Amino acid sequence: MFRLPSALKTLFITLFLASYVVAQTPDTTRIVLPPVTVIGSAPEALRTIPGSGRTFGSMAIAAIQPRGAEDVLRHVSGVYVRSEDGISLRPNIGIRGLSPTRSSKILLLEDGIPLTTAPYGDPALYYHPPIERFSGVEVLKGASQLAYGPQTIGGVINYITPLPNSDTGFFRMGGGNRGYRSVHGGFSKRLTGENGIGVDILHKRSGLNRDHTGTILTDLMLKGLLKTDAKGQIVFKFNAYQENSQVTYPGITEVQFKESPYYNPFENDRFRVQQFAVHTTGSRLLTPKTLLSGHLYGYTIARDWWRQGTLVMKNGVLTEDDNSANPGNAHGVRVLVAPNRRDGRLRNYQVAGIAPHLTHEVRLGKRMMTLEGGLRAHFETQKRQQLRTTAGPTAESGTLVEDNLRHTQAYSAFIENKVAWSSRTSVSVGFRYEAMNYRRKNAMGASGKGVEGTKNLRVWIPGGGISFLPNKNWTIFAGIHRGFAPPRVEDVIDNTTGTAIELDAELSWNTELGLRWQKNGLRVEFTSFYMNFQNQIVPASLAGGINATLTNAGETLHTGAEMAFEADATEVGWPLVLSTNLTWLPVARYEGNRKSAIIATQDVGGNRLPYAPEWLATAIFKVIPMEFLNFGVEWVYTGSQFSDDLNSVTPTPNGRQGEIAAYGLLNATIQATLKNKWSFSGNVKNMANKVYISDRSRGIMVGSPRTWQIGIAKIF
Repeated sequence: MFRLPSALKTLFITLFLASYVVAQTPDTTRIVLPPVTVIGSAPEALRTIPGSGRTFGSMAIAAIQPRGAEDVLRHVSGVYVRSEDGISLRPNIGIRGLSPTRSSKILLLEDGIPLTTAPYGDPALYYHPPIERFSGVEVLKGASQLAYGPQTIGGVINYITPLPNSDTGFFRMGGGNRGYRSVHGGFSKRLTGENGIGVDILHKRSGLNRDHTGTILTDLMLKGLLKTDAKGQIVFKFNAYQENSQVTYPGITEVQFKESPYYNPFENDRFRVQQFAVHTTGSRLLTPKTLLSGHLYGYTIARDWWRQGTLVMKNGVLTEDDNSANPGNAHGVRVLVAPNRRDGRLRNYQVAGIAPHLTHEVRLGKRMMTLEGGLRAHFETQKRQQLRTTAGPTAESGTLVEDNLRHTQAYSAFIENKVAWSSRTSVSVGFRYEAMNYRRKNAMGASGKGVEGTKNLRVWIPGGGISFLPNKNWTIFAGIHRGFAPPRVEDVIDNTTGTAIELDAELSWNTELGLRWQKNGLRVEFTSFYMNFQNQIVPASLAGGINATLTNAGETLHTGAEMAFEADATEVGWPLVLSTNLTWLPVARYEGNRKSAIIATQDVGGNRLPYAPEWLATAIFKVIPMEFLNFGVEWVYTGSQFSDDLNSVTPTPNGRQGEIAAYGLLNATIQATLKNKWSFSGNVKNMANKVYISDRSRGIMVGSPRTWQIGIAKIF
């Protein structure tokens, strides 16, 4: 039986009583929009937060003409995106040297609520909504991320969907090479008063990075806005997503890469996702200085991945094995398809939660104090099965070899006090508390009798920051906070015995120091950061199956600097726009006495962390010769990186170790918007058709080849 800690009970009661007391004071002030942002929509919001961040509105997203979210996120300093499929079906996102694998080291939100399969118990990103759905993107990396959790390490990425508060409509069509086709349409309709309803539907298909890969997906969103009265409103949202992809798990070996870099022998692998989500956001202005709001949410994600087997040399005999198996490391080794074996990794996730939030402002003399507090009760269920068949490369039934049921109950609370000591200086101090209860049942354990176990985790996460505004153009900020990420259910409860495993919490101390300057279309932000991990958790197996586990990596250290520069010369009459960002990560290393995950006897203390490039850079230069026409050139640079903890430089024959060379990509866009609200667009990604390696973690994976797209749109 899960019992709330006394401190958390006290916090729940305090916030409830506070909301009740302030509700007794009547007021006729009109309501503000519900808080679905992590930075804020007001122009001064980014200027005053005590940390680094970046926001993109709908115009900024459209200017990039992204194939997926990763094309937008590359324009945020400190963010590294490792390409997997080319259109962000499952982007691998890392921040400040953290592992990008399945984006498990960051917090991903949509309208303020988590969107990953199981945010506490299995935060791997196997479903990502299409970028076309969103009207805004926010990235927050400082101490302010404590308000969201559970991950408070790298940063928070929040996607924003448009409110149905106007009479508008749109229709878009697109096409391109590699079989790209897209149809996207929607409308927003104001009903009585300020109430409204909106619909957004997308259908697209495309080939992906490698041979014999492609996807067909459909996304539907319904959204409603209900004004209860002058002081309250409710937003309802329903979303349905379906994806059917021909995509595989393993990469290829060195000899296969040299023969044909986009080669994929697993043409019968299939990945299917169905997602249904409901989300209600409500807000009520209790007094002119007090806002009570909250989220009620639930979603289900079904994820089935059928993968052909491979032939692996064992004891001199070629044997059928799972396609995540190492093919061996002999000279000239190849990944070979097993003619009959197929494995189905079947996953079903159910997530629900409720999260009230209270904001109250108090004036103490000349100082303004803003007290924020929030609670969340969050529940997850994972049903995980694995089937194995030898009935052929397309069979989708077989012998059950894994049958796991995993539950997570999580209760959290945060309080943050922001004090404006003067018109120029504000200080924020707060903490977050996370209480998690894990339960795992292996139905096949103990010879079919079943094995069950539990594990509880508790953690306090403090933090604070300061911002100083010397004048209306400058902001100096600093912050420190505790970084935390919960382990997966399967990594704290043994599958065979049900006993709790002593896997340490992933904890760090994160600090920032930076400045921002903005004036007349110019914006500059510079941030230095220091992340000191007491323990960073890394995967011992990337396969995600029965034997996938995490291990205590020990101490790691990350230090570096970020720079962002934007110049919009159109504000002074010049038809030019420039936007750049740069990340320098000189230190991302293992600390102390640490043994390799590859060679258990070899010390890797002082070695660089895998998939942590020292340099990242992006720049967009846009020319606007006429009011309705613009041309853009984009350059994206990713520095060299290691793919293993040994920091191997020479590639191994299986392709899973070795340095990944630096690469730069050149992209171009064109867009014309006519007065009758028709618009035309076109883009070319990877104009030079550069062949580059993006990943070696499971064999060589290549980045996207040259792609082009054209589109036409009409706004009603």
